[in-house]
Amino acid sequence: MARIIYPDTLAEQRILLDLVTAKHIFDAAHGGSALTALLAEKNIDLAADAAAGTGAAMYEASSKLFMRDAENNVQQRDLKFDPVFSRTRGEVQFLKTFLKPNVRRLGEWGITVDGKGRINYPSEFIPRVTIIRAIKTKHDSYPAGTSPLLPYLTEHGIDLGADAANVTASEVYEALQLDARRDAELKTQAKNNSWNPVVQHLHDIGDYLMKLHNGSQKKLGDYGFTVDDSPRAPKERISIIKLLSQITLKGIVIGSTLTNVGTTLVHIYKGTSTAGTPIVVNPNEKLGMTKGFSAIIVLNPSALESAKVKTLMTG
Repeated sequence: MARIIYPDTLAEQRILLDLVTAKHIFDAAHGGSALTALLAEKNIDLAADAAAGTGAAMYEASSKLFMRDAENNVQQRDLKFDPVFSRTRGEVQFLKTFLKPNVRRLGEWGITVDGKGRINYPSEFIPRVTIIRAIKTKHDSYPAGTSPLLPYLTEHGIDLGADAANVTASEVYEALQLDARRDAELKTQAKNNSWNPVVQHLHDIGDYLMKLHNGSQKKLGDYGFTVDDSPRAPKERISIIKLLSQITLKGIVIGSTLTNVGTTLVHIYKGTSTAGTPIVVNPNEKLGMTKGFSAIIVLNPSALESAKVKTLMTG
């Protein structure tokens, strides 16, 4: 069954609107447009829709700037925090050995141990901060020179006070990135308020043309619409990419969109090789899957958060 693959990115939607408008104007000047009655019935003003697109593009550009600011702060946060947490892992493993066989006493140091005696490290930033602070609090609770962790700290030249200062600095960057993300979301909401009615207009026009050209739906290509007539309908798939990992996705529908629905940026490589420069897609951003993107590699460069992307795949 033939179906329209509607673009998801603002840029591609604006191009579609321009193509529909150009076709309508041309036909109206050469004997009449098939859209004239529909536009009047639905109260659609294509010129006003184009103006809404200009405003939406400004909101989207502002949102992307805030997201870049957020990612820059995430990078600064990780530069301060990741070395500290790496040292923390070593401290925990030392304490686990020290406390064997009663490893559940790690709970006194703020460490969660499962039923099999394995240590569960949270993936989120704030719970990891909590662990670091709990270890320092427990260490400081011992009389001077008596903490069981002291030999390890001395051997490896670890200064818990300096680590605590770096954690505090990383929290500043975390707050800044959260503020930037909130600002980006506000701009995205403003964009959606301006543009979503236009997207609905494009769907109304597409649905109308599908009925009008029933049996010859490829004629919708004259208006810029992409029509898929494969036997099985494409399906949306959400893929999770673990820390510092990558996945290969095949069977992506050309003309569809990849959406970063996670909280960390991803790197996209066209094809099945990571050679060359990747395309960076920030959280809440979309990337059009044009010719050559039926197979891609999605890489998560974060050592702190899993990534998540949504794609349209062939059934």
